[in-house]
Amino acid sequence: MFKKGKKLIVALLVLVAALAFWPKETAPDLVTAADMHVFVEKLFKKRHVTGSVAIVQNGHVQVVNYGLANAKQKVKNGASQVVYPVASLQKEVTGGMIMQLMEEKKGSSSAFSQNTKISRWYPALRNAKKISVGNLLSHTSGLRIPEGEVEADRHINYSEDQAVNWIVTRANQLPQDKVGSYHYSDVNYVLLAGIIKKVSHKSYAWNFKKRVVQRLGLKSTYVSSQLPKNKMLAVSYAYKHGKNYQQAATLEKTRLSQLVGAGNMLTTASDYYLIQEALGTGQFLSPSAFHKLTHLKSKINQYSGGVYLKKGEKVKLAYGAIGSAHYAAYFQLTADNKKGFILLLNQHEGKVKHNKRKLMEIRRTIESVFSVLKYYGIE
Repeated sequence: MFKKGKKLIVALLVLVAALAFWPKETAPDLVTAADMHVFVEKLFKKRHVTGSVAIVQNGHVQVVNYGLANAKQKVKNGASQVVYPVASLQKEVTGGMIMQLMEEKKGSSSAFSQNTKISRWYPALRNAKKISVGNLLSHTSGLRIPEGEVEADRHINYSEDQAVNWIVTRANQLPQDKVGSYHYSDVNYVLLAGIIKKVSHKSYAWNFKKRVVQRLGLKSTYVSSQLPKNKMLAVSYAYKHGKNYQQAATLEKTRLSQLVGAGNMLTTASDYYLIQEALGTGQFLSPSAFHKLTHLKSKINQYSGGVYLKKGEKVKLAYGAIGSAHYAAYFQLTADNKKGFILLLNQHEGKVKHNKRKLMEIRRTIESVFSVLKYYGIE
């Protein structure tokens, strides 16, 4: 999800970079909701992308939708029944649930911490006696399974246990890196989903609904196995040969069932903002628990617990996609959740070659975009 996500996210970042074309003659105090709505719609059209974006200005959230969620049925993005996959943006939510359980189990026989070795729950997993919960949360477990294997549809509707067991079995068959080395992989968060079930004696889906959806009062957020019949996953498309809505692709439930805890979450831009807003406030996680999640002892870069902290920890962000489909998800918010944006796209302009130079361009693009957004008071 990491490599494919960065390929797909390039198109999304090009879209965000175009905010630099906001007319300079427009004074900051004149950037109204109507201005923003018109501008974003024009921007989406110009960049040939469709989807939903939540723009946060001084804590006020405005959602702008553009294009079709289902071209065949003429269902618009933003329709009440439409939800989007957030791919790796789910990882912070899974990490938050782990931290909740750590807090709840203190002083009990089930108590555990970021330093607890995962051999407690996965005795058959090679190197489990060396791998900690923190290693999973920071992608420093050393576990490696090719992304294509993890995300490719195996055409089996897995139970949560089956999805976890497949990871354990396959990891045991492949070489592993040294524990402590960074390798971004869905593997780590599928195993964390399994720990949530083993500690709570309830399914990940049950925990997700109780600990996230019901606690925060979310109206359009689900794991894929619990998507109601009156809701629909937006279809993804590519912009090809000058035409919108080409190469329609969706995510089958079988494929999503493989990614429990790492990519089976469906939501909207506005609901996802509510999750971000609740982190570290006590509503989802206490401030101390959120600080632990984002400052793990095992982290070796700016990634910790499902999110990157940038600019001296003043900005948090994450991005995601699932290979072969055309979805892209990205969020970037200030630490206080007062300014930023959440983008959920179901069409983009196509793939861009993945290399170190391109990644540096992505980073510079984000920095330049936020300079413009800051100037206009909408960072």
